[in-house]
Amino acid sequence: MKMQVTERFDIVGKTKLWLGIAVAAMLFGLAGLIVRGFNLGLDFTGGALYQFKFPEKVATTTREEVQLASEVRSLLRNLNLPSQPVIQIAEGDSLLIRVKMQSERESERWRTEIFRALRQKYPKLEEAGTEFIGSVVGSELTRAAIMATIFGLLLVSLFIWFRYQILGAGWLFSLGALVALAHDVLFLVGFTAWSQVEVNSSFIAALLTVAGYSVQDTVIIYDRIRENLKVRRGWALDRIINYSLLETMPRSINTSLTTALTLWAILLVGGVAVKPLAFSLFVGITVGTYSSVFIAAPFVLMMQRWWEAKMAQKRPAAAPVRRPIAEQRPILRITAPSSETEIPEVEEATEKKTPSPTGSILRPSTTSPARRKPKKKRRR
Repeated sequence: MKMQVTERFDIVGKTKLWLGIAVAAMLFGLAGLIVRGFNLGLDFTGGALYQFKFPEKVATTTREEVQLASEVRSLLRNLNLPSQPVIQIAEGDSLLIRVKMQSERESERWRTEIFRALRQKYPKLEEAGTEFIGSVVGSELTRAAIMATIFGLLLVSLFIWFRYQILGAGWLFSLGALVALAHDVLFLVGFTAWSQVEVNSSFIAALLTVAGYSVQDTVIIYDRIRENLKVRRGWALDRIINYSLLETMPRSINTSLTTALTLWAILLVGGVAVKPLAFSLFVGITVGTYSSVFIAAPFVLMMQRWWEAKMAQKRPAAAPVRRPIAEQRPILRITAPSSETEIPEVEEATEKKTPSPTGSILRPSTTSPARRKPKKKRRR
């Protein structure tokens, strides 16, 4: 059933409320970065990943996975590892242990000791593989991730700037999209910091995906605003933006809802490797829907009003110029000439004016030249 577009919901009228919620969300994200910080994975810090496999599934529920992870952590605590290990249970029969280390030789030495300690508790446990990522590779990935994020945001802002040169200020729409993107990115990274979800290369992919998703939704709303500016010329700007938001809101909600349901299915039945990615996408798309509807376009309207008020202040009313007293003269009343004196002047002017008989392109004469009669066609 298609939702009827009405004007009973004043979204633009509550711009301060929506922007206040956005500021609170951004402060929440900044606080998470400052207080907790990222739980960086091996892709950024470097270290070793040890994979072990049980002959059969030993943990089928979340409670059993937590219990098994705590048992493994208590065993490894006696080894005095160089850093706190991160333990995960994958698919009920795989054990993943991540430890931050500096060299590959060190990772090989700790591999034998970890396997010996686990084999005493679980005799049927087998080795599945070992991976080592150096610190140089981690620093290069960090630099590449930051540059990719900044470069993507700049390209998006330039695209919106040149595409929406309406109202003579395309930079307002670009700024509104950047504010919405900053809201989405800050909230997502802050939520990840508070929840201590491991940040790896898949998180950067999720971050860029959320940014593109949010920009796509914002561009659709901006397109509808541009169309309504051409069609509804007698409407005020705030009314056009509110009407455009109500027209595009069903599309935004339906698209986000279908995507969220898919991500929920991955979170419920997916593996451990894809759950952090699905979780980041779910949070980012939910927040991106809010920013596209309640931040991007209302922020453009608020900045437009601020810009008009600023331009009005720069154009003060021109004060009358008062001449010096010596130059002041009384206003003279010039009597209108009588009709008797006007008629001779007009006659003289008409006598002097001698128009050409055929006229010209710039000043054609009153008498048109004689037209030639068209020749009759002879019949054969």
